[in-house]
Amino acid sequence: MKKVLITGAGTGFGHEVAMRLALKGFDVIAAVEIYAQVQTLKREAAARGVTLQVEKLDVTNEGDRQKALGWNIEILVNNAGVLEGGSVLDIPGSNMRHEFEVNVIGPLLLTQGIAKQMVKRGKGRIVWVSSREGLNTNIHRNLFSIEACGRGNRGDDELGTSRIRYRGCDDQSGAVPHRFQRSWL
Repeated sequence: MKKVLITGAGTGFGHEVAMRLALKGFDVIAAVEIYAQVQTLKREAAARGVTLQVEKLDVTNEGDRQKALGWNIEILVNNAGVLEGGSVLDIPGSNMRHEFEVNVIGPLLLTQGIAKQMVKRGKGRIVWVSSREGLNTNIHRNLFSIEACGRGNRGDDELGTSRIRYRGCDDQSGAVPHRFQRSWL
């Protein structure tokens, strides 16, 4: 059974991917940003008859990222993300920095640690969930578009070994059954 860590599993795409992979027999660690989401997700999993491990993991928190290194992850699904609404003309710098920390820097730092373990083991998978927003231009979403473009443009085998896979996918509606391909796992 492969151990999968899915960040941002408290809601949306990450939530559903965690549930479906657990149903298929994967050993899923569903990571949520805040403690309040832990019990909610556990109850939802029980109601669906799904067994999974729920952990608090804020990708911007160094302690949380270090804790995740003890989980022996074989497949990392970087799904955590936030969207700051409004025109880029009006978004405060602190909000921009927070969005980049959650959507880009935190996941990259988490990936560094887990990828090093994968390289040591000689195998693993890393999936980046992004958005088609990287292809769009919209005065009220330009900040998110910049991040989505960067997150989604990851190529196979960037780690320099044929045993470690690095993939990107988008999180558009309906994406769970169609875009999250078995070959990525």
